[in-house]
Amino acid sequence: MRKALTTLRLGALLSAVLAIPVVTAVPTTVRAQESVKIGVLLIDSGPLAGLKETQTKAVNLAIEQINAAGGAAGKKLEAVFITYPGTPDTAVDGATRAVQKDGAMFITGMDTSSVSPALQVKLPGLKALMLEVMANADGLTGKGCSPNYFRVNANDSMIMGAYREFLKGQDIKKWDIIAVDYAAGRDSAEKFKALVASQGGTIGKTLFTPFGTPDFGAKISELGADPADGLFVTIFGSDAINLAKQQQQFGLFKKYKMVLGNSFVIPQTLPAQGDTVLGVYQNIGFVAGFPGAQAEAFVKSYKEKYNGELPPYTGADQYAAIQLIAAAVSKANSTDVSAVRTALSGLKADTVLGDVEIRAGDHQAVRRMAISQILPGPDGKPAYQIKKIEPGPDIVPPVDPACKK
Repeated sequence: MRKALTTLRLGALLSAVLAIPVVTAVPTTVRAQESVKIGVLLIDSGPLAGLKETQTKAVNLAIEQINAAGGAAGKKLEAVFITYPGTPDTAVDGATRAVQKDGAMFITGMDTSSVSPALQVKLPGLKALMLEVMANADGLTGKGCSPNYFRVNANDSMIMGAYREFLKGQDIKKWDIIAVDYAAGRDSAEKFKALVASQGGTIGKTLFTPFGTPDFGAKISELGADPADGLFVTIFGSDAINLAKQQQQFGLFKKYKMVLGNSFVIPQTLPAQGDTVLGVYQNIGFVAGFPGAQAEAFVKSYKEKYNGELPPYTGADQYAAIQLIAAAVSKANSTDVSAVRTALSGLKADTVLGDVEIRAGDHQAVRRMAISQILPGPDGKPAYQIKKIEPGPDIVPPVDPACKK
């Protein structure tokens, strides 16, 4: 998730370079006569590549349904898919291509906490707006906020806010932490330490592992030798699958009263993790079973279109981003970038995520989050069981005074 994995707030250190031709910019006046084009960046290699398919599915479903209902301000939406290897420079190249070659006025998709700052800098020059659905770093809508950047997914502080409210009712006072050795993982670990301290708890071991770790044996042994009461896990993608499977051999998770995941057990990895993550609690922005007519309709239509597959939370965030784009264009009744930016700032809309407000002060979405536990579902397979839903206003931090848009 979360981090985002909402939450997901991830960044892969990948080396491939995407070659993009230089093309003259498409003027806003020309764009206004065409369909509303949305550049969708998709990471196609590394630990996050497995999320590409579900993001694509969510975009296609959203655009199909919105266009069937009349589009936005009388115009059809159109996706421009750009694949890239997950690095800042190739993300900028991909966004530039989407805008200058293909005429996109919006950028969204798989943009991590290491990638999004580079995109933010380029948005004004590209005359494009970005709707974030993946990067969680607070600074993106905090001190690093910018006029053309809007975030649909939860930021780190909102994720920690959901943990904070949930843990108030739990008797877990000492925690171990295992996290990816990267900015996202270290930031998550520090925030969780502060949360634990604020509730009178303590931290035992804090271990970090690099992206692409094939063998977690040494870390598992170190944690299992003298476990605390709870374990906080910030490990992502294919690494999360490796850790889950390897820990089962040693019964590591069973040595803790609670295992709390942060983007650790997501719908894209759960099938491979299987029974190895039963009992784990996961902060997640959307799961099947969320209340609300739109949420229920989204799950139903996603299953019908994609052979019974359930939508992941990342897909729900992506679908909501397309909804918000359409709502802003309709509210502005224009495809002028300035008019749509004004319409997005402070926009309130009913979405698949529930009621969402794009806060005018920093462009952060105020939206609900949930804590779910992995338990056997009706078919016996591991599934998410919602334990608590936290309303957005209860978990979102105040607007950072350093935010100067």
